[in-house]
Amino acid sequence: MEDVGRRQRAEARRARAVLHKTSLSPQERDLTPVRGADAVSLVMQLTRESYSLAGLVEPTYSRNQIPCRFVRWPQT
Repeated sequence: MEDVGRRQRAEARRARAVLHKTSLSPQERDLTPVRGADAVSLVMQLTRESYSLAGLVEPTYSRNQIPCRFVRWPQT
C-alpha cells in the first residue's frame, strides 16, 4: 500500500515539475518546456557546469544523505 502511495506522489511531483530551457544570450531564445528524462539530463548538465565554473568539487554523497529537508504540500 505504501509503495502505491509513493508512486502516486512521485507522479504528482513529476506532473508539477516543468523546466524551461533558455539562454542568457539575446541571440537564442528557446523557451520550450523540457520534461521527463530530458529535464533530469538538463539539470545534471547545468549542475555539473555550475560546480565546474565555481571551482567546486561535485558532491559524492548518496541520495539518502542529501543535506536538505522535504516539506509536504498542504492537502486541500
